[in-house]
Amino acid sequence: MPDAPLPLRAHNVLCLHGFRGEGYSEAFIEHMREVRDRLEDDPAREILLRAAPDTLCEACPHLADGGCTLGGRGHEAQVRAQDVEVLRRLGCEEGEIRSWGAVTRRIAAAVRGSDLQGLCGTCPWLSLGWCAEGIDALAARRAEQA
Repeated sequence: MPDAPLPLRAHNVLCLHGFRGEGYSEAFIEHMREVRDRLEDDPAREILLRAAPDTLCEACPHLADGGCTLGGRGHEAQVRAQDVEVLRRLGCEEGEIRSWGAVTRRIAAAVRGSDLQGLCGTCPWLSLGWCAEGIDALAARRAEQA
């Protein structure tokens, strides 16, 4: 019996490319590493694209009352808007199920590291540049394979 599609927030499909083993808590770091490794090992793994808390959020200490509180009360609305914009950029819809490989191909074709300032402007991790580097490296790998 195949695994159920893994729920992922749209912006988190970008974050996973910049993950470097740091995060909000040890539990969050370990969970994110496990999810990233599982997806990298199995590009056919199906994911459920969301504009709502996902499997990564379950381990985040900033998840409360059904949403993200990283930026205080009401922050979930900002994060959802970010998810909707990422979905739009990728040509996907909320609730769509795609393989991880298909999503990474869409990211490589539609997003550059320089786009993240506009997509992820409120993210506290953005200034580190890790996600931009990861997104650009993904695009470069895809270009080499073409």
